[in-house]
Amino acid sequence: MTPRNVVLEGDALEVLRTLAPTSVDAVITSPPYFRARRYEAGPAELGQEDDVDAWVENLRAVSRQIARVLVPTGSYWLNLGDVYSRNLKLGAPPKSLLLAPERLIRGLLADGWIVRNRVAWVKTTPLPSPVTDRLTTGWEYVWHLVRQPNYFYDLDAIRVPLVTRRSRGQVHRSDLIQ
Repeated sequence: MTPRNVVLEGDALEVLRTLAPTSVDAVITSPPYFRARRYEAGPAELGQEDDVDAWVENLRAVSRQIARVLVPTGSYWLNLGDVYSRNLKLGAPPKSLLLAPERLIRGLLADGWIVRNRVAWVKTTPLPSPVTDRLTTGWEYVWHLVRQPNYFYDLDAIRVPLVTRRSRGQVHRSDLIQ
């Protein structure tokens, strides 16, 4: 019997290679953003590549293993943020967004993923930015990807009921004018 509701920790590529094909219902992950911080995980640490394109290729390799282990009706939820370039050799002119999430998503499309949603995760208390010539980034994307057009999705489990004045027991003016 395959264990259920297990959090796996370790090098993503190595751990994924140990899993049986089509054995995972959903993958929810937030991989290290390109050059955003160091986790001291060694020389092959994701996010410490020489340029943004190498970061994209490393995450595409991880995503190929996710595709291998994901059941056909499974979902891949991927939280990605972007950073600003400090040097042209990183993949964009200095001060420009690298567009790392968009580069990765284009690569995943080429690898056969279907992009079902791009959800904005709006942060209510983002970290302040010392930069004075642009807005503080207060959101990130969470991407929903699948491998085939028919996949499991339980919208009712996450649906928020519509609340109106009528449903709260209040009288609406249109109720009085008949």
